[in-house]
Amino acid sequence: MLTAALLVGCAATPVTSQTIPKEVVLEGLEGSLTLPVGSNVAWKIENHSTWLSVAPEAGIGPKVVKIRAEFAEEVPNQPEHTASLRLTGDVEAEVLVRLPLVRVVGGVADSSLAAASVGAAPLVSQPLHRQSAPVPSTAGNEILVKYRTDLRTAVLPQGSRVLSHDRISRITKLRAANPEALLQRLRLDPSVEWAEINGTVTAQGEPTDQFYPKQWHLRATGARFTYQQTYPIPITVAVVDTGVRYDHPDLAGRLWQPGEGAYDFVGDAAPPANPADPYDPCGEPAPGTSGDDDPTDPCDLSGATGGSHGTHVTGLIVANSGLFAPPCPNCSASGVVGMAYNAPIKVLPLRVLDSGGSGTFEKVALAVRYAAGIPVELGGRLLQNPHPAQVINLSLGSISYSNAMCEAVADAVARGVLVVAAAGNFQSRSPGALVYPAACPGAISVAATDMYNQVVYYSQQNGEVDIAAPGGNTAQPGGGVLSTTWNYQTNLPNYTFYMGTSQATPQVAAALAMALSSGRASTATEAWNLIRSSATDLGAPGRDNAYGHGLLNLPAAFGWTLPRGGFLVSLSGPIARQVPVVDGRFETFLVPGRYTMVVCRDDSGNSLCDGGEPKVERQVQVSGGNTLDLGTIQVGP
Repeated sequence: MLTAALLVGCAATPVTSQTIPKEVVLEGLEGSLTLPVGSNVAWKIENHSTWLSVAPEAGIGPKVVKIRAEFAEEVPNQPEHTASLRLTGDVEAEVLVRLPLVRVVGGVADSSLAAASVGAAPLVSQPLHRQSAPVPSTAGNEILVKYRTDLRTAVLPQGSRVLSHDRISRITKLRAANPEALLQRLRLDPSVEWAEINGTVTAQGEPTDQFYPKQWHLRATGARFTYQQTYPIPITVAVVDTGVRYDHPDLAGRLWQPGEGAYDFVGDAAPPANPADPYDPCGEPAPGTSGDDDPTDPCDLSGATGGSHGTHVTGLIVANSGLFAPPCPNCSASGVVGMAYNAPIKVLPLRVLDSGGSGTFEKVALAVRYAAGIPVELGGRLLQNPHPAQVINLSLGSISYSNAMCEAVADAVARGVLVVAAAGNFQSRSPGALVYPAACPGAISVAATDMYNQVVYYSQQNGEVDIAAPGGNTAQPGGGVLSTTWNYQTNLPNYTFYMGTSQATPQVAAALAMALSSGRASTATEAWNLIRSSATDLGAPGRDNAYGHGLLNLPAAFGWTLPRGGFLVSLSGPIARQVPVVDGRFETFLVPGRYTMVVCRDDSGNSLCDGGEPKVERQVQVSGGNTLDLGTIQVGP
């Protein structure tokens, strides 16, 4: 009986839930759970929350467990987050974890409008002018005519009426019920120097091409405002790629043609061994081919209905704005626009990639030198480009280093040519790996962002990244980058969403070409300094491996005057938050801590506070409590 009594006395006393805190309130993103248990008590924490981490998760004896909030993405904007931890083992208990957020409110006003609006009617931002169909007017019935002699000696056509006469310019304005018939008669009159319909002009603005609204990348970079700039200087951009579809109507007049410098370094597919077999344009070229001067993209083995990588890249640079004859009843009559649609920039297509999208270091090196105007030899033939490029676009790459490609890049750069290359799409499987020719000395390496201005998962991150531009993410609805492509099954042009650093690169190439074409830069160095220094800094402050020097920003580079945009509030600190401003007010919920708040007028409409936009920056301390009112923040130039 004594032994039995001793055994009962040594049994472990169960730990009740009363000894464990029922609730833990996090301060900021961190907190702790104290376990006041005996030294021999084993315990384990079951954590089914997606946003909490605990350390350690199991143990024996008393312990202070560290708890931390770790949200995979942005912290949801709500007053409080709660989760439950379950203790098992020698102790059983439920612990509620609370993360209370502080309600932060405020207002934003445009200081440049505040004084002017006192005692006056409300001031509103001027709407952005757009190109649109002309408004019907009576001018269509009017004819402008310049007579070689004095109007008093001229014989006016029957049925016409003089509306006005300018004696200095000798221009007479006539009206007729049938202006076209009057115009034909006047042009046959030997006393008439010229005659024309009194047409109309419209304010220049954003294009009205059918798919332009889907081209979010033009808004992200501010390229939607390119109409504000004049471009007097012709520029050539070499696109070293799969070739191009010359028959795409959206590229008419924007390409150097066969015989004008365009070249195919791959060569056409060899004819079949059996002459009775059909010719396969996707086949391998004959061994030892020296290519030809027609870089038409013959086919795309990976994109039969929306292919031609080179055509897609080319369209991002120079696709036209405006109407063209649709190539089929259901085909678009306007399509998309390239970034440099209103500049005298032409693409020099150079084909180095085959129908599978592959090419060799040798062919890329030859094309880069040839594009820069350096004579090259191929198959015993000496090739000289009659239209040397000022910018070379390389939407291609390899993880393997290449002396051939890097020496060619160096030779082109030494000639004052801008070489722009894709940073690479290998980040998911080869994080941080260098990709060539983007990592070659002298090349400008371009990373990719999505429609939310975040670096994309596939975009290479390394010390060679120079700048970022929209590359897209097709997993996001409408999040790919739209441009010109070809349907090889129907043999008709079309438009397709692609994603990749291949799509980001031509936008930077176009921006550099526009800097040269506008005259704002006269050398490659000046053009790159202009584009680099005006980029919107994203990610870590200063240059970083994800965004380089930042996101391409054309309005800041060119100094365009933009229409007034809406306000944007951004906060960075324990968590990051971007808050919309609605009717001059904003509201959000923040974890306590110290924040940097930037309030700007988002004139470019890209949901970023870009350089050149009016903004205010201040430090904000968010402490525990119900509501923090920041008052009205004045923003203005």
